[in-house]
Amino acid sequence: MAEKEGDTEKTKVEATPAPVISDQEKDWAQTALADFTRGSYGTCLQNLTKLEAARPQDTKVLHNKAIAEYYKSDLKKTDQFRKNMNIVCSQAHVNIDNTDSLEDVEYCVIYYNQAVLLYHLKQYGKALTIMEKIFSFIEPMEESLAHRVCLLLIELHLCMYQPDKILALIAYIENQFVVSTDSVISTEKDIKPLEKEHKEKKPVTGDAATDTFRLKLLQYRARCYLMTHALKACKREMKSVITGGGPTLGSVLLKGNLEYQRGNFRKAIKVINSIPPSNLPFKDVGECPAVLYYNNMGCIHHYMGKPHLACFYLQKAFHENDCAMKSLPKPEPAEPYSGRPLFTLGSNKNYELMYNLGVTLLHAGRPIQAFDCLTEAVQVYHMNPRLWLRLAECCVMAHKADNESDFNIHARRKDLVQGVVGTGTHRKIILTPQLSRDTKYSCEGVSYAIPVATVEFASLCLRNALLLLPDCQPDEPVVLPPTDTPDGPNIPRTPGTHYVYAAPSNPLDWHEVASLRCSVLAMSAYVALCLGDYILALDHAQMLLVQPALSGVHRMLGHLYAAEALVLLDKISDAIEHLNPDHVKELSLVYPPPEKDVDREKVDGAEHHKPLRAWFPNTLPTARAVMQYNLAVAFAIRGELDKAGETLKQVWMSKSPGCDVPIHVIMLALYIELQLGHADISRNIVKQHSPQYR
Repeated sequence: MAEKEGDTEKTKVEATPAPVISDQEKDWAQTALADFTRGSYGTCLQNLTKLEAARPQDTKVLHNKAIAEYYKSDLKKTDQFRKNMNIVCSQAHVNIDNTDSLEDVEYCVIYYNQAVLLYHLKQYGKALTIMEKIFSFIEPMEESLAHRVCLLLIELHLCMYQPDKILALIAYIENQFVVSTDSVISTEKDIKPLEKEHKEKKPVTGDAATDTFRLKLLQYRARCYLMTHALKACKREMKSVITGGGPTLGSVLLKGNLEYQRGNFRKAIKVINSIPPSNLPFKDVGECPAVLYYNNMGCIHHYMGKPHLACFYLQKAFHENDCAMKSLPKPEPAEPYSGRPLFTLGSNKNYELMYNLGVTLLHAGRPIQAFDCLTEAVQVYHMNPRLWLRLAECCVMAHKADNESDFNIHARRKDLVQGVVGTGTHRKIILTPQLSRDTKYSCEGVSYAIPVATVEFASLCLRNALLLLPDCQPDEPVVLPPTDTPDGPNIPRTPGTHYVYAAPSNPLDWHEVASLRCSVLAMSAYVALCLGDYILALDHAQMLLVQPALSGVHRMLGHLYAAEALVLLDKISDAIEHLNPDHVKELSLVYPPPEKDVDREKVDGAEHHKPLRAWFPNTLPTARAVMQYNLAVAFAIRGELDKAGETLKQVWMSKSPGCDVPIHVIMLALYIELQLGHADISRNIVKQHSPQYR
């Protein structure tokens, strides 16, 4: 997370003399501006009061007085400032809610200050609508205000997770305000790839304000590259950022984020540990470095495969966030936004930390605690399809933690026999009616909408995830609007990738969306089977199998779930077609990315690590044995006991250190032998695997 710069601070309207203004009024205006610039807000207000008495209908005077009063309160009387700004808008006959009413560049500063207020209140959508309208007046605008408008517009696009709009916007801004005019891009055909175009710029060495503005644009471009995982381009950009601005909190966090995404986790820890010390209290800056530090350390250790240590760091981040928020005065019910500085109103990181802690607890094998955290986060990030999948994963893990225990025959063989009755020749062995332990779903008439970690609620979460995912990737590039518009500047546009909202994480590109859809469909099929909805389970499994980007694990699950649904629907012949072991050719967890992305993600020195959560079966022979076992079950249900016995014998013969078989194989062998009337063989199987019942 980048450090909040001055790009979102309030700006004061310069007292531009009206056509009829006396020399005395001009002196008051110039003196008020000078006092405001050096921070003498009380003296500034005195001059503005005199000016207001002389010019009661002057909107600029009224606006400047509202700004000066707000600054005099140390930006704490936000509710009063909002009322004053509404009065200014009423006198100026402008409607903030209707951006079409903005027709004059002179009123842009009023809209800008309203957008700044909305930004700090985290109402990014409304603020962005206002800023896009203001940006249409960027060319005739005064330069210092234009710089702030550009930076706030970019910041809002980042907050709205719209990286495909940012790079073209930065290119236009640099050509307009930073680089020489001979390098301006004139048409859409002249646009270079976005990751390379900044190498074509020829920066002009200007004053300090221009250099600072250019450095902020570099930081925004680096943040955008991180958001889109353009790591090589971001690395080049970061060199310019650190060279131009030195190791600030923002640049260090950006560099740490870069190493984190490249997979250099130990190097990322080293970078994060080099954060420069800051003695500024939270209430003066609105950002707590300790929260950022512990959160980043938690994320890094999570991807290092250390979820318990990650939970420790995230809990430390929670503690620091609570301390920071308690250091602020409590708002009054009548004025909820007053009493605290404006830049601290949106600084609570509680929901972002809840999201991170929930994901970490899920990987640590604590689904109930993870579910509680993620239900908090989903109240804010309810448009994130991946978050709904994580909630469903919590429910499924609480229902059945894993399937690896079913392959531990030595530990599970005691479950084959339920007990023994009688003695001597009348002694009888009672086999267990079922080996499965995953029957925790509720049979009561409870609404699925109640947030409880059950498979019923998981089905609702998965339905939400599917609804939030786009239907398919467009075959053709989306038609872009024309570059020349009557109400705005000629901004170069590029046919960028379209992303899917996934806050607080980075937006998802089409490859990630395709992988996510496969995961949602696979889990939807499993949950439908658990709930006894076999038709829906079959539908989800068939949809999974026709996905274009299908990993080996998802292909295996698709065939298994489709076969189970068909068996339960008494369509054995169709089920047998899905249970061909040749369907399982590899067990990759993630489908390979497109060719254009492979080179982008290859980074020398990246640490190789195992998947965050182990998948079982993790070997190809074991996966094939599972398919063959299910094939034997299908044959047995159809009455082809000899065929089932031969298939089951192949499964048992494949058992080796590299190939595990489930305990269900022994139970199926007992069933087949009993059906064939081989009681002696059945007794021998029990004696061999359950010696306590000899």
